[in-house]
Amino acid sequence: MKSVTFAVSKGGVGKSLITVNVGAALADKGKKVVLVEGDPNHPLQVILGVDIPSEGLKLDEVIKEDMKIEKAMYSTDFDNLSLIPSGVSLQSYFEIDPVNFAKKLMDLKADFLLIDVPFPLGEAAFLSLGICEYSIIILTEDEFVLCVEAAIDTIRLSKYFFKCFPLGFILNRIKTLDKFTEGFVKDLESLLEIPCVAQIREDPMVSKSYGGVGSHKAFLAYQKLQENEFTKSIDKVASLLLGRLPKPEKEDVVGFIEEVIKQRSKL
Repeated sequence: MKSVTFAVSKGGVGKSLITVNVGAALADKGKKVVLVEGDPNHPLQVILGVDIPSEGLKLDEVIKEDMKIEKAMYSTDFDNLSLIPSGVSLQSYFEIDPVNFAKKLMDLKADFLLIDVPFPLGEAAFLSLGICEYSIIILTEDEFVLCVEAAIDTIRLSKYFFKCFPLGFILNRIKTLDKFTEGFVKDLESLLEIPCVAQIREDPMVSKSYGGVGSHKAFLAYQKLQENEFTKSIDKVASLLLGRLPKPEKEDVVGFIEEVIKQRSKL
């Protein structure tokens, strides 16, 4: 199982939108994908149209009661794509049981595990980056300098502290195309020391898929916008993940999280 998190440099960059659509793209290619929703605002549930009953179990309850993680796994209308609602924000698992959190996720039988992490990263990074083998950074044109500065810190944290290999970055919601020339992107790649894996233009239709202004209901963009440039870019990211990736540095994720917790207690 390959584990991936889309790390965010600031809020509003389209992290949840990209996470769920990349998951759908991988599932569409025959891979079994599990999405873990670490955002208490449950954006993935909204986009996928998954209605969790009030009595339905969520991940935090599974951890507390030490039940099988499959009890908190819900199927979606998209084949091969399942969702695990967290119930609480990701950083709350430090108070619940972070080691058991890692154990339960490692018990999953899937081809891909994608963890959706809330912004700001903060302590949530200890679990999202600590558990995942790979990360992809998301930047937007809005507040671009802030994005880049935060991305540099996130990449270093991911690579050197959490041993979560940064595969590249996505330039999302690009509005001014003439700013992002080939030379500019190459300079950005040199600065961040990782490749640009996709450039995604701002698209009102994609924004509506998140239930934005003018939208009556959220929807999975990958499913309904097949010929859209957004979907083609998402396919590009999925193809990257399906390709040959660097060997994971973490041989024992649970043991690594235990060590991270020890280090965290010293900070």
